[in-house]
Amino acid sequence: MSDREEELQFARKLYELKDTAALQGGYLTKEQIDECFPQMSTEQMKLIYDYLEKNHIGIDQPLDSQEFMSEEDNGYLKFYLEELEEIEQYSDAKKRAITMSAISGDKMAREELIKVYLNNVVDIAKLYVGQGANMSDLIGEGNVALAMAVSMMECIESPEDADAMITRTVMNAMEEYVGMESEEEETLRKALELVDRVTDKAAEISKEYMRKVTIDELVEEGGLDREEVLETIRITDGCKEYIEVPDEAE
Repeated sequence: MSDREEELQFARKLYELKDTAALQGGYLTKEQIDECFPQMSTEQMKLIYDYLEKNHIGIDQPLDSQEFMSEEDNGYLKFYLEELEEIEQYSDAKKRAITMSAISGDKMAREELIKVYLNNVVDIAKLYVGQGANMSDLIGEGNVALAMAVSMMECIESPEDADAMITRTVMNAMEEYVGMESEEEETLRKALELVDRVTDKAAEISKEYMRKVTIDELVEEGGLDREEVLETIRITDGCKEYIEVPDEAE
């Protein structure tokens, strides 16, 4: 697999995790993360966890919104959730039945399905609040996208597919609204790519020399940039298995 293919695969996994978190109410389990990224070093996993935290995704339970939302956003959220309490709460079985009816073209079921997903829109909005938009605007954009998604149910085959389609449609609308360009994902991918590239080259030369290699050797013989090598040393201790690191470089 080429570096570009690996980068795209990594990005897809991040998006899949974010989708899963949205479906689960804003959190992932540690097992889900480990299963998605089974061969990452401790340092690489720290980068992934930092990315999840920046996107307000909790581990094993949702984050407390008080920790990352402004007083104004929390005030609006409290008011909005109180309004949603007046709407019927749906069991999984009833949600599935409504979804199947909506897929079959029942207009009343589609109107009901919008009510089913209003709380989900709130959970998704929490992933994007503070990134150039407030909670009320995000929920507004999300609700518009929700209505649009429900109107396209004829192309869906199962309730599970409907869940994924509605969630992704709402997320896309919010991402477009805040003008996101996946900057965090790009930064994380580049950092992981750098670590892999430098460590692989260091391991290759170290095996040839049957000893650790110096930074100068990596630069001169490995064709690497000195700053890239130093950055890798700062990011991870794993490369020190192959690189002789002077104290001043740490």
